[in-house]
Amino acid sequence: MSQKEQLEARLIHLKPILDAAGRSIEVVSIDSPAVTFRVAGFCNGCACSSSYKEALEDLVADTCPELTEISFIEE
Repeated sequence: MSQKEQLEARLIHLKPILDAAGRSIEVVSIDSPAVTFRVAGFCNGCACSSSYKEALEDLVADTCPELTEISFIEE
């Protein structure tokens, strides 16, 4: 399983919850050691914004620890 597939498998259970709230998280690209996520519907700069980023960083560290550069495209 590719790194992208591994991360997407970890996110799959969140998709219905995020969809219901008008939010989404998508793995855009992986170019080791970097991964980029597209996140939409989150408040930029508020507490929930930093919480989801920290949670994604933890998810990456647990799933693909070789990916150490995490960036976000916010929409």
